[in-house]
Amino acid sequence: MSELTGKIGGAVKRNRGPIAAVLIVVLLFGGMVAYSGLWPPVYVVESASMQHSDDRSALGILDTGDLVIIKGSNGGVRTYVECFSDGDQSFGDYGEVIVYKRYGRSDLTPIIHRAMLRLEYNTTSASFDVPSLAELPEWKWGNGAYEDGRWWDLDTVVEIYDVGYLSATLRVNLADLLSYYSNAGLSHDGIITMGDHNVAYSSGEWVGIYDQTSSAICRSPVKEEWIVGEARIELPWLGLIKLWVNGNLPESTPDNSKTDLIILVALLITVPLAFDITSSILRKKGIDPWARLKGRLRRKKD
Repeated sequence: MSELTGKIGGAVKRNRGPIAAVLIVVLLFGGMVAYSGLWPPVYVVESASMQHSDDRSALGILDTGDLVIIKGSNGGVRTYVECFSDGDQSFGDYGEVIVYKRYGRSDLTPIIHRAMLRLEYNTTSASFDVPSLAELPEWKWGNGAYEDGRWWDLDTVVEIYDVGYLSATLRVNLADLLSYYSNAGLSHDGIITMGDHNVAYSSGEWVGIYDQTSSAICRSPVKEEWIVGEARIELPWLGLIKLWVNGNLPESTPDNSKTDLIILVALLITVPLAFDITSSILRKKGIDPWARLKGRLRRKKD
């Protein structure tokens, strides 16, 4: 029995590096799950729709190949319009970035975009109310031909000015959306969503292309129950590994993201290896690299 115990102990000692690495991964993933309260707790940004550049990634911005840790929203999502007045920003702009199921369907790839404004369907007048507009400065928004400050019974257009890193105009076509509602028999409230990078230059200005203009993304304003969670923590570049393995790495992936990933992986491999080699050399010379730490721990116990 003692011989078997000795063999097991020797095997553990020889492989403590890999074992420690596995334990660290398990603990980190367990921590993500505990923090998120969701499964899965992490999503990969699979396109350039949230980037703030055509060809460069940046920390603090959700770029192609980033991993995002999300957290349950509990119905408390705050939009661009709601956050502008108090200056609350997330990933480089006002409003929270959400992960939502398109049309509430689990068989479609979820979308990671910014919540822009919340529409409330007015069944009496077959129009939309946008109460949060009342908190915006008058220079920041418009409602088409209606009087300034009117946020209720809107059925033509809502415009939000100077949006995002390109100072675009977000022009929500309410008339078109109401026509879609009528044809589809819809009457629900919902959130207008948009990727930060989804803009086009038209007639001398940048215009935001929101998700609800395309049935391929999500024609309907996003219901609260479709929201999986809010993006909270960015883990840059690591999602590129999954995209590359699956053969889904977009051509738009910034080159500096690929370079930074290679550097990160190299550091993750070489730093622990160098530390282990150095510790082994010191032990062979009779030097315990942990002696000072052990002494402090013993003194604290005493």
